[in-house]
Amino acid sequence: MGSSSELQMYVRRSSGLVKEISAWDALVYNVLIMAPTAVYVYGVWALGIFPGVHLPTTVFLAMAISIIIGLYYAYMSIIMPRTGGDYIWVSRLIHPSIGFAINFFLFITLLSVAGSYVPWFTQYALSPLFEAYGMFDAVSWVNDPWNMFLIAAIFYILIALLMSRGVRVTKYAFWVFFLIICAGVIAYAISFYTMSPSYFQSSVASAYNFDSNNVISTALANGMPETFLISATFSGVMFTILNFLGFNNSVYLAGEIKEVKRSQLIAIIGAVLVFGLITYIIYDATYNGMGANFVASLAYLLVNSPDNYPLGETLPFFHILARSAVSLPVYTLIVCGFAAMTLSAILVYIFTTVRLLFAWSFDRIVPQFLSKVDQKYGTPYTALITVTVVAIIAQYLWLFTPLLSYFVFVVLGWGIMTFVASLAGIILPYKRKELLELAPAVVRKKVLGVPLLVILATLSAILSIWLAWVGTEPAVSGLTPDAVIFLIGIYVVGIIIYVISSVYHRIKGIPLELAFKEFPPA
Repeated sequence: MGSSSELQMYVRRSSGLVKEISAWDALVYNVLIMAPTAVYVYGVWALGIFPGVHLPTTVFLAMAISIIIGLYYAYMSIIMPRTGGDYIWVSRLIHPSIGFAINFFLFITLLSVAGSYVPWFTQYALSPLFEAYGMFDAVSWVNDPWNMFLIAAIFYILIALLMSRGVRVTKYAFWVFFLIICAGVIAYAISFYTMSPSYFQSSVASAYNFDSNNVISTALANGMPETFLISATFSGVMFTILNFLGFNNSVYLAGEIKEVKRSQLIAIIGAVLVFGLITYIIYDATYNGMGANFVASLAYLLVNSPDNYPLGETLPFFHILARSAVSLPVYTLIVCGFAAMTLSAILVYIFTTVRLLFAWSFDRIVPQFLSKVDQKYGTPYTALITVTVVAIIAQYLWLFTPLLSYFVFVVLGWGIMTFVASLAGIILPYKRKELLELAPAVVRKKVLGVPLLVILATLSAILSIWLAWVGTEPAVSGLTPDAVIFLIGIYVVGIIIYVISSVYHRIKGIPLELAFKEFPPA
């Protein structure tokens, strides 16, 4: 398409975004998206819902899956380094409506799941800390839903103000949160690698007035397996995968990343390795210091035999259990690491969704004013304001309606999204051969005459199908028809939005489809 057509189809010749993000910034961003210390929670649910799961083993399974899919995403981002990630690839290689639909699903998912992190922050971080310091009135205050909503609204506004100062300032916040999380993990690891299970179990039993010797025997008597099970481990990996989701999200920031060819590989594969190390250390330290059978028994009784659960209303999340066995300063540091995870997850979710909305606006699917960029700071400020408002609405829905509870099945939806994105890589060498020929040498490699990109895309598609299947298992009650309708409905709504936009622009004499024959300006 000639330059005059490009000017007509795109809002402007340059995106206006500034390349401020280094490979290491992007790596930290990916790790924060993955929410490191959430494993304190997910590990317990895995133990309770899939009895017999061996948590440290699930880390290696999740890493292997993530590296394969991550390499594919990195390769595609190197070929098409534009803000919007798989939206750009799928809309150009398959169909614009499909590309928009999968990106719309991600947009809704991120803002909805962000809503869950505020209750996590208040209930699993602030409340335990306030209890530890004897501030019981504060515990009641932060657990009131309207006060949670107030905290969330204030935090979303603070995030918007921070991000309005540009990527250079925002990425410093990424690093601060990351370092606090690491400090909490280090405190946790040292505590439980140097603690004996007998000391921990007696400390918890004393705090909650029960006989620690009876916990394991009671769980076994109620059906808990005596040993680790391979089948349970392969099913339980779902929770570890759930925690790994986001390892490839730097592709959505490609237009702002320096030296994309080098940076995406470092950011994506590096994030998998760093997050995998953090997760393994937490699980291994937990087994070492708390006792594998003991924590498994607590989780099993909580889920499968609540009448025999010995901790009352206290949930056996690893960081909360630590209170009975470590000093108050150490406990404070551990919980602060968890709190930093919840807040940083919200920050990076907002950061990502702003970029998605910007990319859609640049292609005219949504109103063009949403791609306006502040000239001083390079911030997509209209998209930022819009996302902030939507996030606050989503927070209300999370706290006061059951609607967003369906996102417990997010792995199923993510598997569908990744499968579609993988199809784009399979057809790229045949539909847009020139893109691969012009790509860096690392992406053009072949194995037995087949482009490595196609092999990775095929493996990614197969793994995403398996993940979608595993993603039907997270709730004890099983996948419900309502949940399926809800998740598929998000994709359908995305297609409907695209169709409406396409018809509108055709009436205006600007066929929307023409924009998708080219790539948006960098």
